[in-house]
Amino acid sequence: MRTKMIISFIIALLFLCFFFWSMNNLSYIAILLSVVIASLFLYNAARLMGRLHPEREKTVITVYVWCTFILYLIFLFSLTFRVDRNDARFIFSDKDLPRIYLEHRTNFVPFRSIVGSFKIGGDYFLINYLGNIAALSPMGFFLPRILRPARKLLPFTLFTTLIVIFIEFTQFLFTVGSVDIDDLILNVAGAVIVFLILRIRPVDGLLRRLFP
Repeated sequence: MRTKMIISFIIALLFLCFFFWSMNNLSYIAILLSVVIASLFLYNAARLMGRLHPEREKTVITVYVWCTFILYLIFLFSLTFRVDRNDARFIFSDKDLPRIYLEHRTNFVPFRSIVGSFKIGGDYFLINYLGNIAALSPMGFFLPRILRPARKLLPFTLFTTLIVIFIEFTQFLFTVGSVDIDDLILNVAGAVIVFLILRIRPVDGLLRRLFP
């Protein structure tokens, strides 16, 4: 069992190295796969360690959740600030930048972007808006496990909203991407959907067994 644990941990480290290397070299799908595979092997190593040391099982799982949460945040960062795909500039580095950004790369009217893209249809709608729903959906798993108040729907929604606002504000500060209230709506909706699914009794029971 100890040998299996060590092997799982080594494989996880290899995929983590691949993840950090691929952040500016490969597609988002390759980056995501490397994170998912690394997380699975880390989980296997954590459960094996828990079996070897039952008195430390909860602590080991807690450490695992925090580690994978940090990996997820790094992945979010790579989605937003890929160096090779964004010409990031500090918003106040040029007196005209704030005006240009606000005029051309912001939307504060709810559902305007969603409706417009839905009318256009095609891959753009699927990739952009379904992607926005999926991007923050893991928060439905992580936040209730690392923040006790987030185990209730209203505080969870508030925490998620604040996280998305922080991401959007950071995009504005470095003129990366766009600031769109529809992104906030879709991001929070995806997180809340996962939060509610994980509260279904059979699903919640399974998670309690997997993450004691």
